[in-house]
Amino acid sequence: MSFSARELPGRLVKAVMVAVLFPAVLGLLLGVLAQLETIVLNTGETARHWVATGFLSYVGIHLLLYRPVPLFRVGHRLFSWLAVWLFGGQVASVESPEGKTNGAGKKSAKPSPAAPAPQPAEGSTLVAFSPYVIPLYTLLVCLAGALINHWSNRVPWEDPLAFCAGATIAFHWIMTADDLQQQRSRWHLETYLLAIGLVFLMTVVIVSACLPGAVPGFSPFEALSDGLARGKMLYSAMIQSVFL
Repeated sequence: MSFSARELPGRLVKAVMVAVLFPAVLGLLLGVLAQLETIVLNTGETARHWVATGFLSYVGIHLLLYRPVPLFRVGHRLFSWLAVWLFGGQVASVESPEGKTNGAGKKSAKPSPAAPAPQPAEGSTLVAFSPYVIPLYTLLVCLAGALINHWSNRVPWEDPLAFCAGATIAFHWIMTADDLQQQRSRWHLETYLLAIGLVFLMTVVIVSACLPGAVPGFSPFEALSDGLARGKMLYSAMIQSVFL
């Protein structure tokens, strides 16, 4: 994909943001996994074991048996409608049903008469990306765990809840990557990587905040603190490898 000299500064900024973002994502993920490793569940296995087992089980199902695209679309539409309701009238539009707009909000082109009008959820970048950062089914698993803990003995459910948490995280990440991959034809590589990095970063933070519902004893603050420390170590290693 060719680009003009005017696009070069913006692409360089995005590339730098990608280089800065991915060590943070990796550090936070390692912090969460380290926290899960310290928690022993009902069967004597660690929470990390069951979360990883659920994650890998879904990956196998996705690659070999079935891709539950309709299930992903249900959650995507739900949060799209919610985002439109919350931000639709306040977020600047990227593209309106009547054609693309410039910064002043004027029409730059008229639509083709045969082209269907886009839905409101497509008119805002915030609205378009908000469903990707909310892992709906992982949140539902964590909510189910919190309700079980409140109303009954949760011990027999600890391992299945951790397994389902891992499986739903894998489902959300893989389906999100597949969905964003369809945009690659009109995105530069660094734009795609930046979108993936931001989605994964926000997902790790949101899942960490909700994971105590599915995994008893999990501390989001300790996991994120450890993750930030690991991210700093990765940044230091990168800087030393480049400049020393």
